[in-house]
Amino acid sequence: MSDLQTAMQQILQSWEQPETTKEESIVFKTTTNTSRATFEMVRDNPGLTAKECIRRLEAQGHKKSSSSSLLGQMVRQGHITRTNHGMMYPNGTEYVPLKAFKAPKKAKPAKTSKLRTSTEPSKEALAMAAEAMDGIGMNRLVRRPYRTKIQTILDDISLSDAHELYRELHTYFGGLPK
Repeated sequence: MSDLQTAMQQILQSWEQPETTKEESIVFKTTTNTSRATFEMVRDNPGLTAKECIRRLEAQGHKKSSSSSLLGQMVRQGHITRTNHGMMYPNGTEYVPLKAFKAPKKAKPAKTSKLRTSTEPSKEALAMAAEAMDGIGMNRLVRRPYRTKIQTILDDISLSDAHELYRELHTYFGGLPK
């Protein structure tokens, strides 16, 4: 009986202890100091343009393309602010590793049906139409591209409305949770 009682006490004690959750954040593994040097260049020299930062980093031995790419990533992720005049300012005092970009999964190509799906008329249909129009040649017929209702909607929709439509379609077809 005492073994059962001690076992129950241990279980209750383990339940009472707060669980430590590890916050998962994907960051680039730092293999060189290029990203740190890029941030420190902006932090130590606020107001420099991207071109000047890249030139100085290149003089320190860092690749031009890497420095340029890192500056863009840091601006997109909010580590650095770029003004309308191109001057760059840090948003913090300490370097924070960049978050990794997860590439979206590639969509599988749609299955093609055996039915003809072309929206353009066939050459025979064009020839018959030209003949019916009393000798107008096929080269003079002007083909306008066929536009579906969806293409017309997508041309006129705002970005915020498109995002709302995207979320509604995902909800409708069982995609994103709300």
